[in-house]
Amino acid sequence: MLGVCKNKMKNHVEERNQLCIYLYLIQKETDKRNKEKRKRGENNLVYVDIFALPSHIKILFGPFLKTPLYTEIATLRGHTGWVYSLTDFGNKLYSGGDDTIRIWEKGTNIETYEEIASLRGHTETVYCLTHFKNKLYSGSRDKTIRIWNTETHEQIAILRGHTYFVMCLALHENKLYSGSLDSTIRVWNTETYEPIATLSGHTDGVLCLTILKNKLYSGSWDKTIRIWNTETYEEIGTLEGHTAVVRCLTILKNKLVSGSNDKTIRIWARGTNTETHEEIATLRGHLGGVSCLTHFKNKLYSGSNDKTIRIWNTETYEPIATLECWGVNCLTIHENKLYSGSLDSTIRVWKI
Repeated sequence: MLGVCKNKMKNHVEERNQLCIYLYLIQKETDKRNKEKRKRGENNLVYVDIFALPSHIKILFGPFLKTPLYTEIATLRGHTGWVYSLTDFGNKLYSGGDDTIRIWEKGTNIETYEEIASLRGHTETVYCLTHFKNKLYSGSRDKTIRIWNTETHEQIAILRGHTYFVMCLALHENKLYSGSLDSTIRVWNTETYEPIATLSGHTDGVLCLTILKNKLYSGSWDKTIRIWNTETYEEIGTLEGHTAVVRCLTILKNKLVSGSNDKTIRIWARGTNTETHEEIATLRGHLGGVSCLTHFKNKLYSGSNDKTIRIWNTETYEPIATLECWGVNCLTIHENKLYSGSLDSTIRVWKI
């Protein structure tokens, strides 16, 4: 089924095609009349040279030639299984999936991408990726975290300690935080790669992490969001409200945003006591679990296994648009483009 955005793109292509037909017919008729004038010895010929300069095209046909917002502008194929994680660094996009970590380089044409390398080392699915400066961090079903040099693509270190799948990663200052289905969060020194602490409190697997100032937020299979002090590693609060697994978290203008298998997105604001939080809004619309969240300017983007990406106004929390695609596992944004990793083994690029 074609969604609203696909229909818009289809109409846009048809408009371009019709425009080209009209221009061709005008040019053909003009050439015919000029030929007849030459036979009669007339010199009042008419020339149709509207494409003499690019500026002519922009002035005359700008609205026709612009790609509409929320249009899918590219599809990256190469993964042989589900794509679970994405992160963008410079002119490269990193994707993790059932098979490996793949690196895509953006071409001079902003709608072209080329797979330039694969990072092999993990023995099972790569569930999460993050980066800082010239290092890429990856967490896997093989229970390890691996660190890679983004310039040479060489593996720098392997962090071992989790006893079950590593599902999420977050960086803050000189520390790496990792969440696992072993129900713990582990803290690592990003310079020495030594373990610093283990945070225990969740009663089931940890699926997502995000950080705001000196607070770490973790979402879990136990349906709760827990708050931790990043200096003392103490648990300082628990947010309850979701009725199913909490799968994703992000920070939006000092507010916490959470997505869950209960099909909702919840917005939490800190109270007068900074260790308390109040749920201030619930966004409903997805027909399946909310698997990923990201934001850009005044818009929140949510991906779901209901085969949609939904876009929300961050001021009013009203829905703006719905993009239709396969079940979405991950999202990232860079330079007015939204990247989505999917259950159909592809990465789709959208204009936003």
